[in-house]
Amino acid sequence: MGRWLAPLVGVVGLLALVVGMAWAELDKSTINGVPLVGAGGVLLLAAAIVAASAEVSTRRRDALPR
Repeated sequence: MGRWLAPLVGVVGLLALVVGMAWAELDKSTINGVPLVGAGGVLLLAAAIVAASAEVSTRRRDALPR
C-alpha cells in the first residue's frame, strides 16, 4: 500500500503547496492561501513518513548473498 500511497500524497502535497503559495501571493489583501500552504507542507511530511515506513518494512535484513 505504501508504494503507491506515498507518491500520491506527495503529489497532492506539492500541488497544495504551489497553489497555496500562488494564492497567497496573488491575494495580498487576505491570508487565505496560507492554510493551504501549511496543508501542503503537512502532506509532504506525511508522504515522507509513509515512504520511509514502506522502505523499512520491505527491506531485507540480509541484503548480501552468502
